Amino acid sequence: MSTPLILTVLCALALIGFFLCLSLYSRRRANAFSEENSSCDVTGADRESFTEYYRPMTRILDPRELEASRSMSGVSPADFAKFRAARIVAFRSYLNEMRLDFNRIEFKMRYLMLAASQHEAELVVSLNRVKSSFQIQMLRVEFQLVLFRFGWAAIEIEPLVAMLEQLESSLVRRPSASAAAA
Repeated sequence: MSTPLILTVLCALALIGFFLCLSLYSRRRANAFSEENSSCDVTGADRESFTEYYRPMTRILDPRELEASRSMSGVSPADFAKFRAARIVAFRSYLNEMRLDFNRIEFKMRYLMLAASQHEAELVVSLNRVKSSFQIQMLRVEFQLVLFRFGWAAIEIEPLVAMLEQLESSLVRRPSASAAAA
């Protein structure tokens, strides 16, 4: 066997091994994430208002509150850095909850659309549009969070909360299939 062929085979094997390790790691993370979420008692249906539930999210990374915390007496820069990092972790947790709530509502809407009449078929297009818009907003917030870690941006979460409220209200307003048949 020639040296270039051996190198090609070794590189291919290394690449396959890398993808296998990456696949195994992502499965473990997905299993851990699903176990963590299945043990959670709170569901999106238990929330009376998404606006109320996610209101603390708007204040967690508020620059004025962070500056007030930094200027408190007895707070060292290291303590403030830990505090700020904990706030970012809490914000990310809220963001994950928001993503799960959106997915729950979307699943309910799609389930209800299975029994929808031909006239309601345009709701699928509308739901897909809302989902795309939500995902774009979520990416925008994720990008802002990365910039926030370096102190370069503020985070606007209100559009995402408004989208959840809108989607949930359309779910509540939509008559059930059994009520429409009656």
